[in-house]
Amino acid sequence: MPTEHVISDEAMQCIETALANNRCWFAYNTIYYFLQRKDVYGFKNADQAHEFAALNISHYKYYEVIYASSLADVFRQIHYGQTLEQNLIQSTFKNKIMDNENVQDHKDQVKYMGFNENQLKRTGFGEAFTPELKTKMEQGVPLIQHGFKKEYEGDEVTATLHLKKSATSDYYFLNKFDLQLQKEGQVNTTRQTFYITSKKAEGNSEEDDQQKNKINNKYTLKEAYNLLDGRPVYKNLVSKEGNEYEAWIRLNFKNKLENGNYEMKQYTKNYGFDLETVLSKYPIKELTNEQYRQSLTESLHRGNLQKVTFVDSKGNEEKLYVSPNIAMGSLHVYDENKQRLSTELLVEKQYIGKELAEQLKQHVSQQQKQEPTTAQKQAPVQSQKQEQKHKQVQMQKNGEPVKKQSRKQKVH
Repeated sequence: MPTEHVISDEAMQCIETALANNRCWFAYNTIYYFLQRKDVYGFKNADQAHEFAALNISHYKYYEVIYASSLADVFRQIHYGQTLEQNLIQSTFKNKIMDNENVQDHKDQVKYMGFNENQLKRTGFGEAFTPELKTKMEQGVPLIQHGFKKEYEGDEVTATLHLKKSATSDYYFLNKFDLQLQKEGQVNTTRQTFYITSKKAEGNSEEDDQQKNKINNKYTLKEAYNLLDGRPVYKNLVSKEGNEYEAWIRLNFKNKLENGNYEMKQYTKNYGFDLETVLSKYPIKELTNEQYRQSLTESLHRGNLQKVTFVDSKGNEEKLYVSPNIAMGSLHVYDENKQRLSTELLVEKQYIGKELAEQLKQHVSQQQKQEPTTAQKQAPVQSQKQEQKHKQVQMQKNGEPVKKQSRKQKVH
């Protein structure tokens, strides 16, 4: 049964005012049974509502986002709490006199479980809220590692969710999740741990919490899958100093860090990649419709491999897949079998001009020149080994003891 709420008169006036001003996207606090004025906010678009919900998570706040064009829509989605007391009477406390403490305990349990479930839904793990996980939460297990599997068009992802119980309540918080990708038809797997951390500025009073609490590096399951599959994701992030900024994120599979994760490369606006400008260089039919253009842009921001319609100079159409190529300032283009099309083939099909093709070739050439050759990479290592060997010889001549290197000291 959906979590129920009682909406106060002040909150109802807020909703009516928002609807009158064409603010039809609402974020409402799912934590409390009684919704007050400060628990409901109206916004003009979905992005504003979801951003507000993501940036305002605490022990006392967890916002669900809905779209409503009328009060009737609101009541259909924010279920009014008249039946809660009836259900309590008919089931849990049947034939008994209920006292306020027992009723409140039940409401608290509903509130906590609602928060825990909504947190997983918001990060794309709604299906992971299984009876097994719920039982562990009800038992108050301090640290929970919960496994979950999902398929994306033949690709299998295996996740381990790391949930920690609050020290002061029955709320659970998803601190991180490990994700493994098994591509269809491939033997090797790719792994990455995605951390969900919060940044809070100075001052942590409940009144200030709405403005102070920020979510940093919050990735959904689908975004994490897209990153592991080699595609970039556009994110709103918060620096160590608490400053917000936007950047494209891409995993650098050539650089594995000490913690076992791949390096996360960031491309901010200063890098110069503008998705709208790049899209305009390709004859994509969906760009002629503003609604489709916006949907395409949002999908690519989330890292999806998006299917679009290419139109050549003769009006012939072809369904292809695209994904941003941040480093090259272009798009990766794939056929319906998801095989990448070469620059030459895109020129032949008249999907890109010769000028853009030449720019891409020059960019590739510059990158190849900048990358050190195998011999260049090995040269410093060989030089160090020769120097160490020379020192050992000198020490032996002088009668000094030569210490054997430990494995940690060896130069690789």
